[in-house]
Amino acid sequence: MNSFVICLFFVIASLSNAQNFRYKIDDWYVLKRPGRITAISENRFSIYFASDNGIYIYDKGLEDFRIDNALSKFENFYNIEHFHYDPYHDYFWVVDGKSVNFKSSVSSMWRELDIHNTDIVNIYNIDRIGSSSQYFWIESFGKLYPFDPLSSQPAKWEEAELQKDFINWSSENNSFNNSSIDISRFSIDGDWTVGLDGIFDKNGRRVNVTVHLEDDEGHHWYGTDSGFILKGWSYSSRLEVLEIGLPFNDITVAYFDNENWWFADSKFRRTGKISTSNNVNSFNVMPFLGRWNEADNSWKYYYSNESISIENTDINSIINVGNIIYFGTMSGLLYLDIYNNEWNIIDRAQGLNDNAVWDMIEHNGSIYLATSNGINEVSLINQSVISDSNDPFLNLKNVNIYDLETDSVNLYIASNIGLLEFGWKEEEMIILSKRIFKNIRLKNGTILGSDDALWAIDQYNNEQLIDSNVQSFDMCGSFLWKSNEMGVTLQDTTTTELWRYGPKDGIPGNKIYEVNCDDDWAWFLTNRGMAFYNWSKYH
Repeated sequence: MNSFVICLFFVIASLSNAQNFRYKIDDWYVLKRPGRITAISENRFSIYFASDNGIYIYDKGLEDFRIDNALSKFENFYNIEHFHYDPYHDYFWVVDGKSVNFKSSVSSMWRELDIHNTDIVNIYNIDRIGSSSQYFWIESFGKLYPFDPLSSQPAKWEEAELQKDFINWSSENNSFNNSSIDISRFSIDGDWTVGLDGIFDKNGRRVNVTVHLEDDEGHHWYGTDSGFILKGWSYSSRLEVLEIGLPFNDITVAYFDNENWWFADSKFRRTGKISTSNNVNSFNVMPFLGRWNEADNSWKYYYSNESISIENTDINSIINVGNIIYFGTMSGLLYLDIYNNEWNIIDRAQGLNDNAVWDMIEHNGSIYLATSNGINEVSLINQSVISDSNDPFLNLKNVNIYDLETDSVNLYIASNIGLLEFGWKEEEMIILSKRIFKNIRLKNGTILGSDDALWAIDQYNNEQLIDSNVQSFDMCGSFLWKSNEMGVTLQDTTTTELWRYGPKDGIPGNKIYEVNCDDDWAWFLTNRGMAFYNWSKYH
């Protein structure tokens, strides 16, 4: 234990903000909320969808969507309005709110196009972009502007004019000619109906079409202002509605049930303000929960108006047992029967000590809930609170329980009166520490706990300070992942070597809510989605 702690005290003072390694494409997998789809382009093998939060790629052969990590590291881009693949030069072109940029498909460096010596005075005056065999083209207010892609300078009109009728234009945006994109000939199965230039869900929520592309196989692709992709075909009237990413930006909870990943947000944990659910029909109902099947890359969104049981959308914790998935919320224990798609809730009216459920663990046929007023036991058989006059947690009824960890022998309880240990067999409770930990982890017989600093408590109850500024942490083997307002670090506790991870590596946000790991992967929950990193390849 002493060598473990001593090693953790050695911090390398100088940390580089540069990318740590030369990664391969499958080393990072990023999930984001697409936001508004602004442009669509294609090459022989793929279709590209530019959005507010990155560029998504659709593999024509695999029929699969993913975010393109190489094209989506937009530290210097702001509000992408146009995106174009130039098949003649194998270039990608991006128009954002500040400039026009381009790069080769095999390069990582972006170059800026010089438009200063033209009549284009504002980037937002660009209507569309395209390419011909020798030139890159911009159309603005009905006038064409050719550019030499090799020199990035304006081309002479008298030399480029002959190619103006052979321009391969980017996708048709609804702002071009101020015209709407008509999809009224299509129909959709399920809960959506088709309007003139948008679709409506069963509650009247409108999703507007923003951009259209007909690909070289005759498929019609429509981007929307809500991140949905609509897919049709020239010889069919059917339209598919496709979800391609997270339903919201802030991810504070992620849970894997051995088949699906579940993603949620707790506004209360981020801001201290409780979210409310409007269960009446509303045009503004947004998803509060996302489910991603990693195997087939399919998404399902859940909405608060699916059931009157969904009273609050602040999800603090998630756990799955059998066909039931449980959500700890600010209004009680919400649970979903996945097979029957039925929602129910257990709250104070059904016997909970408090409606605020922070954490959950499963043990011996029951779920134990960490609430703002002690611990409740819920039966997995009939989904009800177990009331017992011999309740071993009765003395904790007025104690705020923040986090729970367990093994086969003991339950460890982080609370506002300290760190407690409860023996499952003896049903006896002792105080291990008077420190007020908000998060705890049990690792190889040592308890790690954070109270804005990170501490280690060994089997003899010796406390050692690990780091004075830690908001989230996890440990796998001898490697310790930590995050704070400065970013994410990884420390090898054996060699004391330290690495700093950030956007240049692949972490999408500038605020890290949580970092977790297993032996192969680490994942980061942020204010701009989340990322999975195959860290074991490099450490």
